[in-house]
Amino acid sequence: MTHCLTIELGAPVASADPYIHLDSFLSFAAAVESIGYDGLDELSDSDSPLYFEDEMPLEQYRVDDEWVWASSAASIAVPDDEQQASAPERWSTTRWRKRFDHDPEHQIKKTHVNVSSGEFKGYNAALPYTAADELVFFFEGDADRVVEMIETHVPAIGKKRSQGFGRIRNVSVQDVGDAIESAVYHNGRVLRSFPVQFFGKVPVNTPFQRRTVRPPYWHADNQCMAVPPFVDVDREDLHEELDLRTPATV
Repeated sequence: MTHCLTIELGAPVASADPYIHLDSFLSFAAAVESIGYDGLDELSDSDSPLYFEDEMPLEQYRVDDEWVWASSAASIAVPDDEQQASAPERWSTTRWRKRFDHDPEHQIKKTHVNVSSGEFKGYNAALPYTAADELVFFFEGDADRVVEMIETHVPAIGKKRSQGFGRIRNVSVQDVGDAIESAVYHNGRVLRSFPVQFFGKVPVNTPFQRRTVRPPYWHADNQCMAVPPFVDVDREDLHEELDLRTPATV
């Protein structure tokens, strides 16, 4: 059964990647329940990638030895029409420093804003972000458990959460029935990163990138050649072992 997860936001979401996968922050919640925050702090790039499969409330799509969680991504990339009023922006946290330079009250050493750490820490990195009010994901799995894990362990998503970005205000879920084909593919478009093994034949004019296809997304061992989310792909090009549901007829 496919569910639609709506996350209402209280602040813009920032990310180094133009896509945010639902399983990325859900696996964080699973990791906290499995090994705790101290265990997460001890993980490094040299460790074997952990999936916390027993704690993940999602189903899987698998072809041979390659697999992904049955969940979609959300896009915060700049759209083709950058003139749209809703177009995501780019920000640089150096603006926090400039925000107080004109204020004499904060020039006094005793009350000067700390830009080396904390809420107003200054960065020289620019990240894409979206000021959307909500993000929508699709998934197949235990809906109640997904909501519970996010509400318990995930107060914010994306980058710079400690600076207030990506704050979650509310989480809700509903069953979409047969309205979409699956949580990973619908109406001729992949809804998440798709490994090359998920194709029965190499599709024509389809972009392939070296991308992480499952959490932890920071681990290099989880990278492979894949199609990025929201790319149009002919259903006939997909591997039959994906076992996608037959599209509903209208």
